Amino acid sequence: MADLSRLNFGAPAAERDVRRGLDAYFIESAAYRNMNAGTKTILVANRGAGKSAILKTMAHRNRDRGESVIELSPEDYSYEFLSGAMIRESEGAWAKLGAYAVAWKYLLLVLIMKELTKRHGRIRRGAESQIYAYLRDNHHGGSVTPFDAFVSYLRRIESVKVGRVEGGIRARELQKLYRLEELDHLVVPLARLCARAGVTVLVDELDRGWDASEDAQAFVAGLFQACMTLNDLSPHLRVYMSLRQELYDNIPALYDDAQKFRDLIEVVRWDEPQLWRLIACRIRHTVPGLTTASDDQCWAAAFHAPRWSFRFIVDRSLRRPREIIQYCSHALDHAQQVNGRSGLRISRRDIAAVEATYSGERTRDIAAEYRFQYPGLLSVFEAFRGRQATWTREDLELLLLDLATGSVRISREATRWTSGRDPDQLLEVLWNVGFLREYCPTSAEWDDGNAQVPYSSTRGMPAFAVHPMFRQHVGTQD
Repeated sequence: MADLSRLNFGAPAAERDVRRGLDAYFIESAAYRNMNAGTKTILVANRGAGKSAILKTMAHRNRDRGESVIELSPEDYSYEFLSGAMIRESEGAWAKLGAYAVAWKYLLLVLIMKELTKRHGRIRRGAESQIYAYLRDNHHGGSVTPFDAFVSYLRRIESVKVGRVEGGIRARELQKLYRLEELDHLVVPLARLCARAGVTVLVDELDRGWDASEDAQAFVAGLFQACMTLNDLSPHLRVYMSLRQELYDNIPALYDDAQKFRDLIEVVRWDEPQLWRLIACRIRHTVPGLTTASDDQCWAAAFHAPRWSFRFIVDRSLRRPREIIQYCSHALDHAQQVNGRSGLRISRRDIAAVEATYSGERTRDIAAEYRFQYPGLLSVFEAFRGRQATWTREDLELLLLDLATGSVRISREATRWTSGRDPDQLLEVLWNVGFLREYCPTSAEWDDGNAQVPYSSTRGMPAFAVHPMFRQHVGTQD
């Protein structure tokens, strides 16, 4: 029997999992292969679907190949930091999308030049020496963070747009800023430097502090435009970015731009065989003696009833890796606490015992994920508390009508977007966030196909069920 004393399923977040051996048990999915090959450059997925894991692995492996790699993380470049530094669009009365796009392009070019100068040393001869001279004269010291370059350029545009400057002068100054004239002479030497070793820029979910305002939308849409533009600069420069699905779906300017680049967008999806392999790889990595074991053997070593355990856990997920890891980790902790020691297989009892904790966490997480699209969503979930888990369409529409008319009490935040809405529209919302699924009494109790991907419409479906992931928390009656 395998020694399970070191069994660990890893951290749910890739940022922390890198230190635990993510590269060793990373699954090279089709999404990863497309991104790594450069055929796709925009990664779109829901939270917890593995966007950061793909970008972190690409960064690590590209560095090992000798490429220059620049990573932009939410900690240093989020909208949260910017929102307090700039005049809001409503206050300044000026459209920011173009300004954000050019400021992002400016920042990325400066970061690329700094990285190449650091890699190749001070360049004294040829046109490339102009890059060193520009950085020396304009970006030497004085900045607290690299993001200062973005803010400073945006402020330069802002000062011209909202300042008291004569019309003709203002137009000429803005034209120079939007064309990035001060960097024009550096583009060709920069492309030559990129050809020496290759440069990869990875932009990972820069939406911290996102509040769904026009400014926030311009921040993300501008980044999207900048990334697409820079990818035309050189075949040896690739800029990749990841984006949450709900932002991609709900930023009009971003969606309009995406139509032109649909062939470059990779949507992350997981099926059950991949999720089975995901956990098996983590078991194999942490349990001595299972190095050469098959995926089935790994599950059998860690779980008393592997097939039942997997089915039970996956049915209570939206097919996101973070959810599967989270549930397995809770079950492992319970097995160790109840028995007072590590090294024992996870039983059915352990899995059932942590369902309520997991359900509560995931219900709150989903509500938080959509807090700007549907504020107060958690109180809408609560409207199902103590009610049946399965619904005919007619009964469900009656409940949703009560929500829309105020007969069922929900939070004031939620009332702002539920009040007066058609029940079919509210049904679509609950469907798209994953709270409801189609009820199929003739086969399985419920059927969602690939639960990670929202259906285009619920029209014509006769019956629904509350997703099992939410049931323990809202206390529905099976």
